[in-house]
Amino acid sequence: MSPALAFQPPHLPCRVLLVGAPPFAAALREMLHGADDIELLLTDAAGAARQAAATRPSVIIRALAGAEDCSEFLRACRQDAALRELPLLVLAPGCDGSHRDAAFAAGATDYLSALPGSAEMLARLRYHAAVGRAVEEHQDTLRRLRDSQGTLARIQSQLDRHAGVDPLTGIPSRTRFDESAQAEWARARRNGQPLSLLVCDVDNFGHFNERLGREAGDLCLRKLAGVLTGQLKRPSDLAARFEGKRFAILLPDTKLDGAVQVAEACRGALERLALSHPLPERRIVTMSVGVATTVPSEDSQFEAVVVRAHEAASAAKARGRNRVMAFRA
Repeated sequence: MSPALAFQPPHLPCRVLLVGAPPFAAALREMLHGADDIELLLTDAAGAARQAAATRPSVIIRALAGAEDCSEFLRACRQDAALRELPLLVLAPGCDGSHRDAAFAAGATDYLSALPGSAEMLARLRYHAAVGRAVEEHQDTLRRLRDSQGTLARIQSQLDRHAGVDPLTGIPSRTRFDESAQAEWARARRNGQPLSLLVCDVDNFGHFNERLGREAGDLCLRKLAGVLTGQLKRPSDLAARFEGKRFAILLPDTKLDGAVQVAEACRGALERLALSHPLPERRIVTMSVGVATTVPSEDSQFEAVVVRAHEAASAAKARGRNRVMAFRA
């Protein structure tokens, strides 16, 4: 629905769509005579949906002749996206209480077992039209809010990427990791200090998306990100999402033994968290961690440390997973 239809100016008429029972048309026209804010339209039950889509009525009156059952019509209206929120009045002179109860159960807003006087009918129509407009305005506001939230989410995602934050996990992204790694590499080379890298790879992660869906996989990665950042003790240590299911931890001024201790702490913390794994033989989510440490020289490159850490992670998987392997670069 467009904003122009949802927010109707007060001077626009209240459109009343009378469905069925033509004899009531003359009586309603007489009642509405002189009411400039109300416009009466006529149709039959078969053409109601089409007429409503074309004219956008404020209220629908389903007029019945005799003991006619309108439950199916009312349910159809409530299932139609264009009609489900419109006030539905049933005008059924002479029908007993059972018809009234059935009408309300099927979705009627109001039920008149006798044709009321002009003042009452005008009051009812104006009231229901006002309620209908309020509902439309509320729904339009919700749609605008959802649209705004979606826009804000996209903007935040763009800001996160520019700020070096991984939008899924909330920890540093690969871009920020690469920037920090180069800076720490240069500092370690100047000072002759060791630099360690951990590569953390979730074991059998592909089964999450296959068996539980992407949302379950994303939740697993967010949990892992929290585990990794929880094990870091120094401001200079950096945990980042490296790619897909792999995470990296940069540990400046850390020897191999110290890096292995951090790796074991991360692996054990994830194991203790006991996240359920979709593979029965795995039971819980675990990870394999590769560690590589070096003291940078003038002719060495950080990429060599990355390669060795990945090789160590692959070796940990080859030896049964849920373990730490360490190499010197």
